[in-house]
Amino acid sequence: MKLGMTILLSVIIYVLGTLSVFGQEFKTEDHIYATLEKYQEITGKKISRFDEAPMLKIKVAAGELPPIEKRLPREPMVVKPGEGIGKYGGTVNFCVASIKSNEDFQWGRYASLLRRNDTCSEVLPNFIKGYDASKDYKVFTLYFRKGLKWSDGHPFTVDDVLFWWEDVILNKELTPTVPLQWKLGNEPAKFEKIDDYTLRIHFAKPNPTFPAQMSALAQGSFYHPKHYLNKWHIKYNPDANKLAKKEGYDYWWEAFEFHCDAGPGISDPNLPVTMAWRLKKATASYKSWERNPYYWAVDTNGNQLPYIDKVIVKVIPDLEAQKMTVITGGVDFYGFAASVKDYPLYKANEKKGGYRVMLAKSTAATHNNIAFNLNHPDPVKRKIFQNVKFRRALSVAINREEINKKLYFGKGVVRQATCHPDCSFYKKEWAEAWAQYDPELANKLLDEIGLDKRDPEGYRLRPDGKRMVVTIEYWPREERTDYLEMVKKYWEAVGIKTNLKPEERSFYEATRVKTGEHDAGVWQLGVTMELTCHYMAINYYNQMLGLAGSTGAAVKWRQWFDTGGKSGWEPPEDIKQYFEWLKEWYSTPKGTEKYIELAQKIFDFHAERIFHIGAIGYIPRPIIVKNELRNVSMNEEYFGWDVHWTRPYLPEQWFLKR
Repeated sequence: MKLGMTILLSVIIYVLGTLSVFGQEFKTEDHIYATLEKYQEITGKKISRFDEAPMLKIKVAAGELPPIEKRLPREPMVVKPGEGIGKYGGTVNFCVASIKSNEDFQWGRYASLLRRNDTCSEVLPNFIKGYDASKDYKVFTLYFRKGLKWSDGHPFTVDDVLFWWEDVILNKELTPTVPLQWKLGNEPAKFEKIDDYTLRIHFAKPNPTFPAQMSALAQGSFYHPKHYLNKWHIKYNPDANKLAKKEGYDYWWEAFEFHCDAGPGISDPNLPVTMAWRLKKATASYKSWERNPYYWAVDTNGNQLPYIDKVIVKVIPDLEAQKMTVITGGVDFYGFAASVKDYPLYKANEKKGGYRVMLAKSTAATHNNIAFNLNHPDPVKRKIFQNVKFRRALSVAINREEINKKLYFGKGVVRQATCHPDCSFYKKEWAEAWAQYDPELANKLLDEIGLDKRDPEGYRLRPDGKRMVVTIEYWPREERTDYLEMVKKYWEAVGIKTNLKPEERSFYEATRVKTGEHDAGVWQLGVTMELTCHYMAINYYNQMLGLAGSTGAAVKWRQWFDTGGKSGWEPPEDIKQYFEWLKEWYSTPKGTEKYIELAQKIFDFHAERIFHIGAIGYIPRPIIVKNELRNVSMNEEYFGWDVHWTRPYLPEQWFLKR
């Protein structure tokens, strides 16, 4: 069986819907063709010549770049723009809260092997033109575009993937433990080079989720520029430690990790990339990006993408300052940090700010997902947090209807933290589990677990006589502080003293929740649509299923599971069984009877134990776009992590119309 060949044999079209984007209602269809050959085969049209941005023509004339025909791969991807063929030039501005994050732009430049469609139900061609899969889902053959090049002009080959696999993932200093998704059956995958542009991967157990996984695998998570990075690697440079010390690092692997980082925190402006834009300058207050002259996609007229010359990502830590920047027209696109509570503000300033506002539907199952640290270092708190009655009590203490009305104009969906209703295995009762507002029941449950004594101020006392205090640590994005202020009110009404502790994102994630030192963490609950939920079932970053992620619900248990018991804490038997279900589900093909059965066991388990407390999901997301920024075909269905934020809108085909 050859799965995925439809990517190569037919046009992939996904419809973003009927949207009020340019002042009138119309439907936009974005067409992605795997190669020039497929474009001609399906449309009957032939792209016989290529064109490029004026800034690149100048460099070609000066001898600084080879001609366009030598920069494009022999099989470029073809993109049919939404509004129409764009114009080259200009600078697009984004803003972020931290130099380490740039979600609106980060996902727009992401060069994953495949991409997700706008409903997160299938994968589409992208960096690779297609793949084959064996009947048992153990062997996958990936077909890269012949003639691919890095942004510095160096040829991209399968050797860049093998460098990532053999010299990074299998190197103990860089990767102490091979990630679970790469060692199914407790055996590392085997990578086989067929030729420079064909790679075969062998898994010890069936891996039916691998095509979905490929929609997240990109530079840094599947390949590296070997020609650039090998001088920082001890295998290729015996003096790598000396070079690292010269750069201010103690060991070679620290310098290597700095130079290879291609994520939001990318800091080396010389790092070759495969993305539409390459980093030119990074400071504490902004990052500037410039078009990649070797980008591997063209429009239907043969114009090399992207249309936009430059991108500026400004750091504005304060959300109020971000809002002021948006309404005064200081950014061209704003969506990731926009909250529906500010929708009236954005609409009121549309004309003044020179932008348009649309509402997209969020993919987040719950927007502010609270998880207690079940592996807390304090044994008294740990025992309390692990008591399911405690978690149920604090869940039913929350007045979800009031939150929805006051913060979200009643536009959100009152629900518990669970998967998306579109999932084939979904049960309605999961979203209703312990989601009723019942403070009387909350008080009863708290009394039953021994928190029945109170201090003079009315707060409950722990079994050791100390006041029971819960500190919620969080990154204050969108309306999160307002939401948690309401939760604090509800929890203190049933006697649980609650403190709120907002923190900078990288400190919150790296220093607090990933070390398991906190009481409770908060994060948006994404990764709950069918495609993403399945392939990330055993992934560390899965907020709900992984029991670790950015809420840190059970970091020590997760470490035990990831390392086969070599580190972390051994979990109780029911958690061990749960992890085994996850591993089995991950290896079970979607749509089978066994797939449904395992999924329902997993989510029944969550609904019963309330590891995560959700309140409101699927809150509409304001998207603010400057009037000059065109080809932004806003998705009326989904905007969020599961569809990779801006990626369904194809930012490489956005252009500025002055």
